[in-house]
Amino acid sequence: MIELATSDPRVKTQLFRFVDVLPVLGSFEQKKAHLLEYVSRPQEDDSHDAAWPWSLRALSRLLKLKGADRLLVRLSDFQVKQMGKNFILGENLENALPKLLKKRAQKIGFTLDILGEGVFSEEEAAKYLDRYTNLIQELGKKSKNWIRISPIDDSPIGPVPPVNISIKVSALDCRMDPLAFEDSLTRLEKRLEPLLAIAVRNNVFINFDMEQFAMKDLTRELFKRLILKPEFRNYRHVGIVVQAYLRSARSDIENWIDVAHKRGTPFTIRLVKGAYWDYETIISAQNGWEAPVFLKKSDSDSNFEACTRILLEAFPEIEIAVGSHNLRSIAYALAYAEALQLPTNSFEVQMLYGMADPFKEGLVKKGIRIREYDPIGEMLPGLSYLVRRLLENTSNDSFLKQSFMDNTGIHELLKNPSPSWQRGEE
Repeated sequence: MIELATSDPRVKTQLFRFVDVLPVLGSFEQKKAHLLEYVSRPQEDDSHDAAWPWSLRALSRLLKLKGADRLLVRLSDFQVKQMGKNFILGENLENALPKLLKKRAQKIGFTLDILGEGVFSEEEAAKYLDRYTNLIQELGKKSKNWIRISPIDDSPIGPVPPVNISIKVSALDCRMDPLAFEDSLTRLEKRLEPLLAIAVRNNVFINFDMEQFAMKDLTRELFKRLILKPEFRNYRHVGIVVQAYLRSARSDIENWIDVAHKRGTPFTIRLVKGAYWDYETIISAQNGWEAPVFLKKSDSDSNFEACTRILLEAFPEIEIAVGSHNLRSIAYALAYAEALQLPTNSFEVQMLYGMADPFKEGLVKKGIRIREYDPIGEMLPGLSYLVRRLLENTSNDSFLKQSFMDNTGIHELLKNPSPSWQRGEE
């Protein structure tokens, strides 16, 4: 089904619609009705010259047969859950911890993410805050008995905490709104100060994830205010994300370098391409705005390399975590760090759980500090995360699709991503 989705955008849309709605469907009748709807040609499809895939037409007929319908509904339910397990480490810390320790034994570190974002009530926000607090305290205590493993627990400027937690600030406040900037910041500061204090006491790394562009400035200002507070100013083990698909990424990094100068204590920037491209382009088009993201993948890739250079040159005031599965992007970071004569473990590479395992193994063999982004939680709150992973895996521009499914040659995969304006396209 994934392979079919990569070749037909109509199938891709229908598949994601079904994945989106499945976790909230309770009865067999509901699941059957939605499955039948989403394996059928969408009503708005006017591409009469393109036949609907025969496999989906056959599936639609079988769903109308008594007996076969129950088998197919159970099978689809099972397959979506299995797909979720490919990208979600576990439902809770109890069943995720053995996997984390196994990865550490393989010299792969972790950053844990509690699935869910954009809460809708104060009660829900309070529950997420409690879950983050308990996660930091419980793992912080357990990690005191863990054996330190090189290179994932070491850096040229000091030890690296074995426990790394990524938080989404939108999960901590149901009224977070960039139009109510100061009010949102005041509430979030009050909630995150105690959380960060617990992390300091337990020697836990806290990373602020970056979400939709609308929340970028609020998240940046919150992080800056917190790390410049006297009680946190000397704590090195904090980080924030910069998304290279944003046109503002380089100026954002330059601002962070200024903050690092002012602070006097290093912090980490996780550099990623960005996972909300579809959302940002659709919202911008609906409102007649200029998109805040680059519209061509080559421009994002080129900007990623430019941001990588700036961040590596800023070491040791800023440590970079290169978040990518793109072999060219990773190789570029390795080569530029070598040209700067930086120590091998002066930066780390981060990849997602369930993706590009052969690349992780190769980096471990080279002695690179590698960390895996590991989501935990139930399917329903993790749905947006799962759909973003599916979008990445089925994108025609996806490096993983090109390398593992399309068998694109290594020279093509490693070619210089020259930006579109150099090619006269923009």
